[in-house]
Amino acid sequence: MGEGKAAYDEATLMSVHKQAIHTAETEFYLHMTVAEETRALTLFPKVAGLARRVHDSPTLQEKFEKLVEANSGQKAALDRRVPTRWNSDLVCLASHVHFDRPVKQLTQDNPEEYALTPEQWRLAKQLVEALQVFEDITKLFSKAEVPLVYEVIPMLEALEDELTNMRDDASQPDFIRIAAIAGLLVIGKYYALSDDTEVYRIAIIMCPDKKLE
Repeated sequence: MGEGKAAYDEATLMSVHKQAIHTAETEFYLHMTVAEETRALTLFPKVAGLARRVHDSPTLQEKFEKLVEANSGQKAALDRRVPTRWNSDLVCLASHVHFDRPVKQLTQDNPEEYALTPEQWRLAKQLVEALQVFEDITKLFSKAEVPLVYEVIPMLEALEDELTNMRDDASQPDFIRIAAIAGLLVIGKYYALSDDTEVYRIAIIMCPDKKLE
């Protein structure tokens, strides 16, 4: 991924972040305190940072493997976050939660800057559950042979329904509902892009079971 693409993605993310918070406050009366926002924004850097440190340090890797073995674990490595790989945020976070006991033991001493607070551990577990809505569609989009062009919009509509339900679920923490709003904003951007291309319309017209819908 080039530097220009990375900069564009970062700018888009920050724009969606601000829009989501504004929409949450003005339309749904959802709020995050400064402390809650800080916990959320520092969660992934800690999780991804520890996985990278353990992977790059033979000493830390050996220590981590011994801790996993002592806790009778089968899986022996933290999954790293890879910006160019779809769904790597979920994979990395789920791995961290899976290894909660060895990770806590490892970060008691060094590298303690990656230690999660009790509130962040709760947040991590809630996010793993929330991010599952992206799992199936990500697997489909990652395959070489599918999805076909005419299948994309229905998939996005299904994801939109999932995120809408999450946004409207009063039992969910506000930050999860705000994250769902951010996801819906991104889907809206994809819809706008599909409106600007003739490829999707042509694909619908040429597909026998779709052109009459």
